[in-house]
This record gives sequence, structure tokens and C-alpha cells, in this order.
Amino acid sequence: MEILPNKEKNLIAWIGGRSFARYPIKTKLITPEDKDISLIVAEYTKKYLKPQDIVFVSEKAVAISQGRAYNIKDIKASYLARFLSSFVIKTPIGIGLGSPETMQLALEEVGVVRILIASFFGALGKLVGVKGLFYIVAGNGARSIDGAVSYAIPPYNNYVSKGPQNANEVASIISKKIGVPVAIVDANDIGINILGATYGVDKKLVAKIIKDNPLGQSDEQTPIGIIREMDQEYSYGPVRRATLADLNSITSVATLLHIDVPGFIWNSPEFIEKQIHNREYFVMEQNGVVVGIMSLRQRNYKMHIETLVVKNEFQSKGFGTLFIEFAKQNTKERGLATLHAYSFLKYNMAEFYLKKGFTMLEYLGNYQGLQYHCFEMKLS
Repeated sequence: MEILPNKEKNLIAWIGGRSFARYPIKTKLITPEDKDISLIVAEYTKKYLKPQDIVFVSEKAVAISQGRAYNIKDIKASYLARFLSSFVIKTPIGIGLGSPETMQLALEEVGVVRILIASFFGALGKLVGVKGLFYIVAGNGARSIDGAVSYAIPPYNNYVSKGPQNANEVASIISKKIGVPVAIVDANDIGINILGATYGVDKKLVAKIIKDNPLGQSDEQTPIGIIREMDQEYSYGPVRRATLADLNSITSVATLLHIDVPGFIWNSPEFIEKQIHNREYFVMEQNGVVVGIMSLRQRNYKMHIETLVVKNEFQSKGFGTLFIEFAKQNTKERGLATLHAYSFLKYNMAEFYLKKGFTMLEYLGNYQGLQYHCFEMKLS
């Protein structure tokens, strides 16, 4: 997919050796006029979705569609709200219940008695160095209240909101419309809370995948995201991801790369093993024998072909073309728009890359006195 991650966010999250893309989906400005959030989600995600995807939706977007976001000037905070809010610790990522207005919403949402009990346990927790007791006792109704923050897109920089109602039901309605599982999430830069989800969604896994909050409520305007396990994307013809069982075969093919200079690492078993462990190595087989190898690494919002070699007897048979097509597909599926490749002049591969659609950059790289070409391909 041609969707880039939000600024300073990674597209890929690695969980237990598995890789997941988190595609942020930009939408129009959601307002209380958008009564049915499922229509918004369907409109902006359906063209991208695949059967095994999971869609996650910001709880604030759902709350806005339910009329549960309020201009701060319209909220009349009680004396109790003003008093209790003065004891709340403010954090860099949001005011939480640290304003009289958000505390007033909490009092309305979960009740005065529960908030007072939560405040009591929160105070005890502070005395013994235990954090978070207030929200454990107050529950999701209080935890999911959002304060007005300056970085939110107008007019919501002046709005506070309660959490969405019936989050599980909302997730189910959206899921029926788009055909994939759905989670309603309360995400910020220090924590994730899954407020609702369709049956079968692994809430703990989803929380881990989006732990760094890949969505954005500023000018990113991305209240919806798509989770996709990347292993589902890595298939193009005979190309497959390498495993440690392939190490000897890859090392054998990589000997064709060797140039006798100090520090040459690209045919080193140790270096190759590291790239396999990082899930950056791919192989192509014929009749069960590895005939070609390629390593891909994502750096600075670009994909880089760091190794590409096909056995001599299999060259000029289309295997190199298959690798390039796979690299292009892989790059697009990660939401990246630029593919780079490098080749030492001694390899005499410039014509190959130019024929495949790369542009040769004007400068030459230099490694241990060896010059190499740099190639770039813009993907649309």
C-alpha cells in the first residue's frame, strides 16, 4: 500500500519475531454530523483492506460521532471538579483529568462516589509509590476522557471528550460493513487501552502492535489504522523469506559477491545470519535449491536492496527481474515510496538496474577505496 507512517513513527512493529505494518488512514475532519462512524471507516479503508487485516479506530473519533465531545467553554466545572483536578499529575502527552473540565466529565460519567473512592486509593498509592490506582478504580469511563490539547486539529484543540459508548457494539457494526475484525482503541504515547473489539481479536496483541500510537490527531488527521502481518505480503513467485536453515546455501551463493578488500562483510556468515535474524533476507529456489539471494533493509522511510545475486548458471533467466519486482511490491506494501540499490563498479551491473527502471544517482559511493553506483526508483 502506498501509505506512509506518520512523522517520527515506524510503519513496522516487531512482536515476538513477527512483523506487523500499521497503516495510518487519513480521513476528512470527523464532526458530530457524522452520526455513523462505520460509514467513515468503510469509505476510507475498503480500497486497502485484505481479508486478514485488523482495523483499529481512535476512540475519540467514535466519541465525536456519538456527540460526546464538548467545547471546553460550554462545560461548567463544579467546585469538586476543580478541587480534585488540582491533585492530578499532568504529563507531557496530555492533561488527562488534570483540568476542571475533564474532571467534571469524569464525575458525570462514572459518578461522584466512584471518583471519590478512586481518589482515595490514588492518594494511598502515591504514598507507597504505586502509580495508576486512581484509574484502576475509576475504570475505563474515566481513563478514556480526553482533554483539550494544543496540538489537536482545530476545533478539537478546544474540545474535551468522554469515551465512546457501547464500544464492542460499534466495533461489530463497523466490522460487518468492512468485513474484517475491528478494535476501538484509546491510544496515546504512554499507553494503550482497547475499549472494544469484535470477537476473536487478540486485544493484548493489538495493544502491543500499536504501543507507540501510530495514529495522529494533529494535521496528520489519521484516526483510523490498518494492522497487517507482513508475512502475508512476502510472496512473489518463487521468492520466500530466508530462515537460518538457509544460511549455508546463502553463504555459498554470496561468495560470488566477494571482493578482496579489508572489512568486506556481504558474504560473511555472521553478517548474513544477522540479516536473517532481522528478517531482511530472501531467497529464490528451483527444485529445492537456492539459486538467488536478496537482502532488503528499511532505513529512513526508504527501502534498500543491500544484496542481490543469482548463481551464474541461472542468470539471464528472469530471476533478477523477479527479485526486483518482489522488492518493489515489498516496498509498496510497507507504505514506502522509494527503493534504493547499490552495486560496486566491479560488478558491472549498472545496465541491469537501469533496465529495471532505476535511475543512477550522480554521485559514487566509496567503501574501502572501492567505488559503487547508487540507484533510486520512485514508486507510485
